[in-house]
Amino acid sequence: MFIVAPSGAGKSTLLRRLTQSRRRAVMIHLGRSGRDPSELEAATEKAMAGFETSDAITTLAIDDVHVVAGTRGESALARMTARCDPEHHLVLASRLPLGGEFTIACESEPDLVTAPDLVLRVDEVADAFRAVGGHALPLESASQVVSETCGWAGPVHDLAIRSRFIEAEALETAVATALHGDFAALRLERALRALPPQIVRSLELTSALPTLEFGTCARLLGAESATELLDAVDGGAVMHVRELGTRVLPPILRRHLRARAGLDTEIALPSPPPITVPAGPRPAAFDDAMTRLRRGDVVGAVPLLQLALRTPAEHERHPMARLALLMIREQIAPRETTLDALAALERECLALGHHPQARVVRGAVAAASDLPERSAPEVVAECEARGDATGAAVTAGLQFVIRVRRGRATAPQANALADRLERLGLADVAAWSRAAGALLAAASGTADAHRQIVDAETASIATGVDGTRAFLDAARAHVGPPTAVQALTASARRCAREVGLPRLPALFARGGRASDPTGATAADAEPRYPHITVSCFGGFRLCADGAEIDLRVVRPQARALLRMLALNAGAPVHRELIADILWGDLGIDSAVHALHVSVSSLRRSLPSEVVGAPASLVERVGEAYRLGIADRHDCDLADFDDRLAEAAAAKLRRDSGAAANGLRSALARYAGDVLPEDGPAEWVTGARERYRVRAAEAASSLAHLELRLGDARAAVAAASRAVEIDPWLDESWRTLLLVHRRSGDVVAAARTEEGYRSMRVALGVE
Repeated sequence: MFIVAPSGAGKSTLLRRLTQSRRRAVMIHLGRSGRDPSELEAATEKAMAGFETSDAITTLAIDDVHVVAGTRGESALARMTARCDPEHHLVLASRLPLGGEFTIACESEPDLVTAPDLVLRVDEVADAFRAVGGHALPLESASQVVSETCGWAGPVHDLAIRSRFIEAEALETAVATALHGDFAALRLERALRALPPQIVRSLELTSALPTLEFGTCARLLGAESATELLDAVDGGAVMHVRELGTRVLPPILRRHLRARAGLDTEIALPSPPPITVPAGPRPAAFDDAMTRLRRGDVVGAVPLLQLALRTPAEHERHPMARLALLMIREQIAPRETTLDALAALERECLALGHHPQARVVRGAVAAASDLPERSAPEVVAECEARGDATGAAVTAGLQFVIRVRRGRATAPQANALADRLERLGLADVAAWSRAAGALLAAASGTADAHRQIVDAETASIATGVDGTRAFLDAARAHVGPPTAVQALTASARRCAREVGLPRLPALFARGGRASDPTGATAADAEPRYPHITVSCFGGFRLCADGAEIDLRVVRPQARALLRMLALNAGAPVHRELIADILWGDLGIDSAVHALHVSVSSLRRSLPSEVVGAPASLVERVGEAYRLGIADRHDCDLADFDDRLAEAAAAKLRRDSGAAANGLRSALARYAGDVLPEDGPAEWVTGARERYRVRAAEAASSLAHLELRLGDARAAVAAASRAVEIDPWLDESWRTLLLVHRRSGDVVAAARTEEGYRSMRVALGVE
């Protein structure tokens, strides 16, 4: 893999994370030894020796490769590239495009990561200000930062550091002022000094251009210089992003280029491209899709939204069609994929001048990301302040849908959304929100659930929205007589399928309820299904009411399916992805058939008295499957993640006691490697390494906190646990050594230092 980007783009951070997530991985900074040719040659020879020993290093990451350009070190690295094989991976990071000899040395086309691949999303910028500066930056301001910096990590970090001394109320104004100043001048100058002088001169001459295109650049520079400039930009040496198919440099860089050339620093920003609408009647695919969504026909709306994206006459509605598709698929797509797509969509809306749509997309980012809960309501308030009631309603609706999927929605939130929609005259959409509120009230055992069901049914009849019966029947299953539960639940599912809903939320579709207001006796009550929990740390275990279920009766492939679904902690996994991983040697049709056979086998092998309702253990979610656990905390992986998130939040609040408790709880969950029985299977190794590193880092953090809290013995235990979890992680050994020294145990410190040295010798780095 080759990584080419200017200074401050995040290359070194990416390499550090890569090496920390892999065992027998080493990172070398050539920049630290590059000033002395002899030291540089020694560093590359040492790396070569370790790389050639298969037991020592399997992943070698080398930073600052540009410093060896034109030296013997460059030839040595090219030879090292030629030695790569499936067991030896080389990652080279440089500020300048790598020479052709590196590509020639590779047996296959190397993966190339350039500047646009490393830009920060709007939610990541907001989170950086919270983590570095201590204050959360509203998404409106975060979007301005992304627009001015193109998500360049270095300048964003510089700006976040400055915010540490600014009170929260003045933060937005201060950031807006700084963006048009020279806060990043030194960093920008360092980035320019790494480029050849002729490239810098070409950048100065083209700094007035809002976008870099060959024709315009050739008229200013000549064809040869224009080619050299665009080669440098496309190769990653110059920070930029791609917007609507064109190259866009960060405005802060363009102003700096004009200032250093003694030119006027006022610059033109990219303008929206002209939209050519063909003559004839205007297609209405988007309008038809919205009509279907208002009826609840999500399945039928998807192909219409896709058609709208392929229709030039509906160009102005493309952003909202893309947003709708992203939100429909959000529950089955990887979170980072969704957030990356939303960030790109928000940038395109701004480039097209569609600012109201950009705000709605920011609201979706706030709802789908790990930003604080108040982030999405802040976007709603921003829409209202600008008089955009429709944007506020759409944003609030998206937030509610995602809260439902996460299991965090409440009946009052649903009713508040319904009130907002009714004020806009969207009574049919409000009826869906009323029905969802009634179901949430029934599922939580609220006293007035019966009244809310009646009110929701009245609203549905008045608006003619029949599809809400799926929610209302599910609500009645929660509060009605036990004898009616099975029929009502089946009716809810049948209605959902008929309307076009891909599925009912797991909580909604269950017939259980918190209490039985009818006073039925235990003999008349519906069967009590066991509480299912699943564990992946230290080996796969499926338990019912705390007792482990014997899975030897289940076929091996079906057990593998269970483990794969457990690895996703109850989140849906698309059936084609499962089929490709478990039955990749078959054709897609045969693989999907094999998946269906395994699901049926699983349901037959584990009867309802063991795991609950027949279809509850493996649930169908549209074109995906999920493990049917009632709560994400019933999976140890999800619970581990949440405990770490709680500890991180407590650390930001500077609450050391709560942070330590969160880390202790997380480490109590970590009972060993994730799914060791699956060995080197590709679908599990990444998660296994990630959780191992996170657990080791958590133990190291806990050790530091225990020292701060004055418990040296607990600090030693935590640091020792870090080494035990991942003995190949530098940070674990350094923490243990520090703890022994702080506690005054000279003998233990010496023993630890010797162990640390042995580990580094084994890796070939000492």
